[in-house]
Amino acid sequence: MLAGYAQILGLLGRDEERQQAAEAALATARRVGARREEGRALGLLDGEPGTLGDVDGTLANLLEARRIADEQADVDGLGWACLQLAWVSEEAGRLAEALAFALEGAEASRRLGSPRWHDGLQATAANMEFRLGRWDEADRHLRAALERDWLTGPGGVHIRLERARLDIARGDFAAARRWLEEASGLAAKGGQAQSDAQFGRLLAVARAELALWEGRDEEAFQAANDGLAASVRAGDEGAEPVLFALGLAATADRAERARAHRNAVGVETARREGDELYGRLEALVNGGAHRRDRELAVVLTQGRAEHARLHDRPDPATWAAAAAGWEALGQPYPAACARLREAEALLASRAPRAWAEETLRAAYEVAVRLGAVPLRRELERLAQRGRVQLQTPAEPVPVAEAEAPSVARSLGLTRREAEVLALLAEGRTNRQIGQELFITEKTASIHVSRILAKLGVAGRGEAAAVAHRLGIGR
Repeated sequence: MLAGYAQILGLLGRDEERQQAAEAALATARRVGARREEGRALGLLDGEPGTLGDVDGTLANLLEARRIADEQADVDGLGWACLQLAWVSEEAGRLAEALAFALEGAEASRRLGSPRWHDGLQATAANMEFRLGRWDEADRHLRAALERDWLTGPGGVHIRLERARLDIARGDFAAARRWLEEASGLAAKGGQAQSDAQFGRLLAVARAELALWEGRDEEAFQAANDGLAASVRAGDEGAEPVLFALGLAATADRAERARAHRNAVGVETARREGDELYGRLEALVNGGAHRRDRELAVVLTQGRAEHARLHDRPDPATWAAAAAGWEALGQPYPAACARLREAEALLASRAPRAWAEETLRAAYEVAVRLGAVPLRRELERLAQRGRVQLQTPAEPVPVAEAEAPSVARSLGLTRREAEVLALLAEGRTNRQIGQELFITEKTASIHVSRILAKLGVAGRGEAAAVAHRLGIGR
């Protein structure tokens, strides 16, 4: 009973109470010689009695719990110990070790005849594989577990969230929305406290990522805020630090769109909300040690870069540091996303084009290897705007993105003039067109004059009308 109580307290994020209950369970089990219950209690204990956050001590306890469970043929005890071994290693930034624990646990569970634990641990392995950039393996594990459909309750929520995040990163947004709807429905059955502790922030991450890729920055910001609120209610605002980066990205995107439409109020609102969020992130980091401090440090660096973008101050050096931080954690996908922003900032700050080209190519190689279609598309668009050549011998740049300007070419417009016309149709000024395409304001003005002459129109408004009528836009 004490071990079960400790497990529930842990799932609700009440770590100090969980530690006390686990210590009582362990002492009682040892006093009466209940070996199976001793293993269960060890699997719930942080390090030595009276300690919290002792990673090495916790792992030692869990390894002993796994050994006892194997000795006692305790399927649930084994599954729980292996699951916690994976998550404690993951929180310590040891992703490869976490993956190994999850796969070993899945195999041991299969051997003991527990399909539920086998599939649950395979879903955990898929989470690590996704972050390590082993997307084909993650896809295989998720497909197999979802086809068997053994996982219910929390396990059913988590596996659907893992599937949704992989589909978002690969660009299958319709499938991702379906998985998110199913995950949300299952999560709602557990009540607010369980949802906040186990699902709220993870649902928010997936929702914010999807909204950002689809250009719904206000919804992305709201999703990130909702996830952080759930973390606060569960007693750990930094439980999923990437929510801060996603929220700041949303405010930076909102400010960028507002600047393009000369909406000063919109820019000010986005900056105010972004400043508040960045202040919370800094306060969290300055508050002391945290169980995910390595990832939190990288998120702070990325947050600093997003904050600079929010205030229209390109900062390639900070983006490069964020990318290097993700690479040091063994996570190539967020690193490549940061490289996209680094290249964008390099071009905007008029750095040597070769620097931006090198950065873009490195990110593009990762995007192609992973099958990260939305990221790949953004890299191709930036390369096109910045006149940077992406060369990957095994995977030539697709030409589908160049179809829209073909209408413009029939009017005698060059590719660059077609790009300028598309921006002009959005109401951009010459200065904004120059910033977007990494050309001077004077060059943008020359392009606009040539466009007006070729279209035979008197002004920018008529040119925009022609562009809208012919479907020339982005």
